[in-house]
Amino acid sequence: MKTTPAKARAYARIGDGAMRFGTLAIDQRPPLMQIVAQALGRDPESVGPEVTELKGLLAETLARGVTGILVDPHYAFPAAMPVLPRETGLMLTLEHHRFLTVEGGWRKSAIIPGWSVEQAVRMGADGLKLLAWHRPDAPPEITEHQLNFVRSVGEACRKADRLFIFEVLPYPLPGEDAPTYNAKLREMSLEIAAAFADPGFHIDLYKLAFPGAAGLVREFGGKGYSLDDLEADMKAYSELPAPWLLLSGGLNADQFVQVLEAALRAGARGYLAGRAVWQHPLRFYPDRSRLREALREEGLETLHRLNELLHTIKPIHPEVDWRLEGIAG
Repeated sequence: MKTTPAKARAYARIGDGAMRFGTLAIDQRPPLMQIVAQALGRDPESVGPEVTELKGLLAETLARGVTGILVDPHYAFPAAMPVLPRETGLMLTLEHHRFLTVEGGWRKSAIIPGWSVEQAVRMGADGLKLLAWHRPDAPPEITEHQLNFVRSVGEACRKADRLFIFEVLPYPLPGEDAPTYNAKLREMSLEIAAAFADPGFHIDLYKLAFPGAAGLVREFGGKGYSLDDLEADMKAYSELPAPWLLLSGGLNADQFVQVLEAALRAGARGYLAGRAVWQHPLRFYPDRSRLREALREEGLETLHRLNELLHTIKPIHPEVDWRLEGIAG
């Protein structure tokens, strides 16, 4: 793969310098709002300060176990930045967690109001992450909106010479029950990744879920497909025009370790995980002392297991022309 000097440095900043990425996500907003609100007996819309404090604790305890961290600008950034190790790469999220739902339950993604690629770059981001919702069966006008949305962000990242980290996820429609949706998920996961395979999107790193539903994986007690089946499916991700990372997608720590092992064999260059690392320790919230201890023990142990797997894959290096044009000798 070819890239620019600036993007090569950004890859090295959020990875280990050999295109292996052990990265943590704390940009989640509704999931953490729900956890905090439930623990405190409050409305999720009223717990912003507590969510900010919690994200600071996640960064303080876990950032030393990863090569890079993904934060949102509103809640995580002000709390995480003062405690991040200087060697930890920074990724900032772009998408608004309040997507627009139109008739039929179809989703349209948008940028956080008042936020932009240019502002994220000024805040020191090595990479910009965007989540877009996508269904292969969506009406043409929804699909066109989502494709154009992603393309515009990719172009802005190209102009800024910063990494564009792209996550794409399907979603259930109203009236689509869990068994029906889960039965579609394996095929849909591969289709939505392929929909964004055009190099014209300027994607530098894909953040992708394993192509299936955890409840159907035989190794996890399901009666559907095996991890070997999913590994074979994930090999299709390596045909994309940029490297890809595995997201945890609600898997628990043990499940995610197993899936990552299969993903790395299928060509993944690492992980960008959140809940698999910190959700179980959060059972102690709001007891900050017990939570801090659990994050340092359980959370860092999960990261250690993931990182051991990460270093089983061979180092690679992007092709870069380091010569500067127009410089007099």
